[in-house]
Amino acid sequence: MSTLDPTIALSTCETALRELMTYAYERVFGADWLERVTTAKQREAWGVRAEVEQRARVPKGVAQVPNVGLAYANFYDLVAIVERHWEPLAAPLGKKQRMLPLLEQFDSLRNTIGHSRLLLPFEQDLMSGIAGMVRNQVTLYMSKQDEAGDIYPRIESVTDSFGRRIESATVEDELAGSVTALDVTLHPGEVVTFSCVGVDPQGRDLEWFGPTDAHAVGPSGQPTQLQWVVTDGDVSEATDASIYMKTSGAIYHRFGSWDHRAYFRFRVRPPTN
Repeated sequence: MSTLDPTIALSTCETALRELMTYAYERVFGADWLERVTTAKQREAWGVRAEVEQRARVPKGVAQVPNVGLAYANFYDLVAIVERHWEPLAAPLGKKQRMLPLLEQFDSLRNTIGHSRLLLPFEQDLMSGIAGMVRNQVTLYMSKQDEAGDIYPRIESVTDSFGRRIESATVEDELAGSVTALDVTLHPGEVVTFSCVGVDPQGRDLEWFGPTDAHAVGPSGQPTQLQWVVTDGDVSEATDASIYMKTSGAIYHRFGSWDHRAYFRFRVRPPTN
């Protein structure tokens, strides 16, 4: 695989680590896992960030911002948490003395990017390599939590143009998730973009399909953009925009002709003119 762009590497590593922490800590500590592994000061700071984002983005057309929690944690927050609570993560990440220095090195490189300093080629390769390793180990671990997870891919997340997001850690049924709130009204001719991330245990490319023949192919673990052009045929007070994902080029799929799906509900009304 080619070297990941530093911003993609950061997103890939952060997403994988947050997903693993959420799943593993909830299994060990229960529903109140966030309070068990974080401090009140951290949670207060994340709450402030969430409020700032809410005020800044919602008036500008973002229907939804992430819930308060690890979504607002900086990478150094994540590293500090995993350092204190490593044991639940040991199965996928391995020995602490081996992996933790790599995460700390990754955070140092992230800090360089955050201060608008260019990375040297070997630093980009290092950042890409660490992100790829973490992503791969988390994918293999999460796949083992699903009886068929070592065969088929799963949707990790889908985010629409309005910030509404679906996330999935494991496959419990054919539906990765849905957004059913009718809080977005569209009209024919408008375009909605879905940022789709899926993970395949064998690292194969993934195909994505959406309404009105929307189609895109992208690599496992990286965002792929899928565009839906709203048509007259979509007009309804409750239109479901379904997103289907499957392994590209595979003969067999988990649900016949596809591997996982999600959907977003919109209100689509006739043209205003």
